[in-house]
Amino acid sequence: MTKHHQSYQSPFAAMLTGERFALATRLAAQYHLDESQVMFAYLQITANVAEPGKAVMDRQREIDRRFQAFLDDAAKPI
Repeated sequence: MTKHHQSYQSPFAAMLTGERFALATRLAAQYHLDESQVMFAYLQITANVAEPGKAVMDRQREIDRRFQAFLDDAAKPI
């Protein structure tokens, strides 16, 4: 029996499309942030993970991991 590996599906894939503001708005409301904070954080994380030679899927997983950590930190009570 052959195993079929599904390609990685980023939960934040819309941040790379024209739907980025809608996703940022949803995430901002969910995590009590401003849309600009969400969008800036995603851009900053993406820029920091841009390592030459690293596979695209590995980079996307790392971006998603860091972005989710950012969102989780924002959700913590002060």
